[in-house]
Amino acid sequence: MDAIIEYASTPEGMLIVVGVAFIGIVLLLTALIFWIGSLLRRRGVKIDQTPDTDDETADSSPAADEAASQDPLAAFDREAAEQSARAASKAPIALARLRAAGPDITAAAEPKLPEPVLEQNPSVQSVAAPESAPAVSAYAAEVQPPMPAAAAPAFWESPAKLQPKAPDPLAGTRFLLTLPFERRSGLSMAHADLCGIGVEAVFFDPEPVSRLDEDAVRLVPFLPANAAKLLLTESDRETFKAGALCAQPDAVLELPAGLIALEYKSKGGRFDDPLRWAETMRTKDLIQTVLAAAALSVAAGRPAAPVLRTTNAVFFLRPTNELKNLLSAHVQEAESFLLSTSEGAGRPGISASDYAALMIPALEKLYPREPSSGSEAGEAAHQEMLRTR
Repeated sequence: MDAIIEYASTPEGMLIVVGVAFIGIVLLLTALIFWIGSLLRRRGVKIDQTPDTDDETADSSPAADEAASQDPLAAFDREAAEQSARAASKAPIALARLRAAGPDITAAAEPKLPEPVLEQNPSVQSVAAPESAPAVSAYAAEVQPPMPAAAAPAFWESPAKLQPKAPDPLAGTRFLLTLPFERRSGLSMAHADLCGIGVEAVFFDPEPVSRLDEDAVRLVPFLPANAAKLLLTESDRETFKAGALCAQPDAVLELPAGLIALEYKSKGGRFDDPLRWAETMRTKDLIQTVLAAAALSVAAGRPAAPVLRTTNAVFFLRPTNELKNLLSAHVQEAESFLLSTSEGAGRPGISASDYAALMIPALEKLYPREPSSGSEAGEAAHQEMLRTR
């Protein structure tokens, strides 16, 4: 013993003593910590097993005791209390604390869903009301079910069947196909088919014709004397309508067989070439003249002849039925299109001039003309200008 004490007094012995003392202190502290944790765990289990004062009345019954004894969480807590030394798992402590903080869930119960609230449909009540009681039938009489909306047309039904067809505005049109003719000196004739119209051209010298006394012969130089009577001129502002089509001919002449709707185009005083007149004839002038005669025929109820007058020529137009049907089929569409524009808004109907202008592209596609010599010369000049060098 003295030898151990003597050795411990040496520096090496002092180091050994200090190390052993340090290890002992650490072991003591560790044991103290585990002992305190065990006490806290046992105390928490006891608190969980103590019944709440608020639920004493409910748990005092045998059924409550039996339900508590069958609670899996309670059994799990008791097992954790008996095995407090095995503190590795913290789940029993957490479950016990949750149960202590939350409501009592020891009594098992089936989950219940909230009862659905059925919405009452007034229309269903109004139908079922007369079968239940007279009092409800009075309420049903006040609350009427909404009327069903009109059924939309089926996709296979044609719009033509659903909507009545618009009347033909030119249905009553009758054209004069012959006119009285007197051969006079200085008159020359020609013929051409343009835009579905048979055009009979008569050329004359404007100087002697302008000095004639009879108005009808001065306007249409091939008419016999006293064969026609001038009824209206442009200054009378007389408008003739055929449905939506409106026309104001420059002059209206009366014949025994019918009427003449005359349109005058001065062309700035330029003469029509008797050899190349068909190349320079404008589509709009031809169609406008035909439409003016059609409107005059429908409004007057008599046949009418379309006649186009220029400075040195008169053109008697004889439109085909194909052209007549084509013009008649698109009057309503042309009017609707014109009303959608700012120029045509607020104006009733469509004039013969506007309708003729709208029909130019379609008619030039349906009735193409042969290229003129002037167009060929222009194309050659165009190619020469754009030719690369």
